[in-house]
Amino acid sequence: MLGLIADDLTGAGDASVQFAKRGWRTVVSWGLTPALIQGSDPDVVAVTTDCRALSNDAAEKLTADALTALMHAGAERVFLKIDSTMRGSVPGQIAGALAAWRTRHAAARAVVCPAYPRMGRTVESHQVLVHGEPVHRTSIGRDPVTPVKTSSMSDLIPSSPMIQIVDAVTDADLLQIAESISASGPSVMPVGSGGLAEAFAATVTLGSVRSQASRDLQRDRDLIPRRKNSRILLQVSSLNPVSHAQVVRVKATFPDVVVLLPPTERGDRVAVAANLAREFAEQVAREEWDILGLVGGDGARETLARLGASGIRIVDSLVEGIPLGVVVGGVADGTPVFTKAGGFGAEDALVQCVERMTRDA
Repeated sequence: MLGLIADDLTGAGDASVQFAKRGWRTVVSWGLTPALIQGSDPDVVAVTTDCRALSNDAAEKLTADALTALMHAGAERVFLKIDSTMRGSVPGQIAGALAAWRTRHAAARAVVCPAYPRMGRTVESHQVLVHGEPVHRTSIGRDPVTPVKTSSMSDLIPSSPMIQIVDAVTDADLLQIAESISASGPSVMPVGSGGLAEAFAATVTLGSVRSQASRDLQRDRDLIPRRKNSRILLQVSSLNPVSHAQVVRVKATFPDVVVLLPPTERGDRVAVAANLAREFAEQVAREEWDILGLVGGDGARETLARLGASGIRIVDSLVEGIPLGVVVGGVADGTPVFTKAGGFGAEDALVQCVERMTRDA
């Protein structure tokens, strides 16, 4: 089994889906339980720590605890998913993952590359760029929760002989990095976003991956309804302007899609997420929905917990960086759900998702 740790739910989804696309049984969890593992029989388990906005010390402990749990569950390899723009407690996450992994591999080290070229994120001369612009000069530098104040990877991550920072501008660069990591064995931990996850999925091998997995995955895909009259409930908890431009487009194209948005006044993010989760759960309780959509990691995690879910079984990718799965457990058990990070995707990304979910198979 491969264990994947992410700092938020949407990140866990957009990284783990890279393995699902290759036929690996994949589940995203926020509370790793024996029942979830046994029921899903996964090849990949992605655990979200929700530590992006926390201190490095808190993130270190949560990440170490998450990886320790994954090791006890049978993880043979590990992937640490970080934000592609280096938001939040990345140093703490790396420190925690290395501390836990060194209990099994004394010489464990991390190879770090957050690049995701298909989403416009690259690392050039150890500088993080978004569509060619230094990240701290973009809207991410003004993020209301986790602003990135420098584009220098060397400044963002403390220097350490156990941490290697590498550049990547293209998918080919990432594939070369992943091939080197895979060939080095499990003591070397890949640290990156969905871009490196895709490359790693293409190169890593696990003894536990079964030939039956791809057939099971296709069965799950076939069970997901794709009808023109599907009822879709969409929640957007992200304050990123990218997401709100996408909402404008999807509402103009598909006015029947019901969209729940956060208040325009920026209040406490925890309270905002809780209020959205409560409203979303009430909608699910009152009416029947064919498809659920969750945009923004904090809100997605809070909402699924409110619904009593224990995880998401990832089955496909709707659009690059937007995984599709089914809810595991709770009142929405078995309901198709897609998740998206707030800053990901073109302006028509949500339109594309709805089109693909409502196109008759």
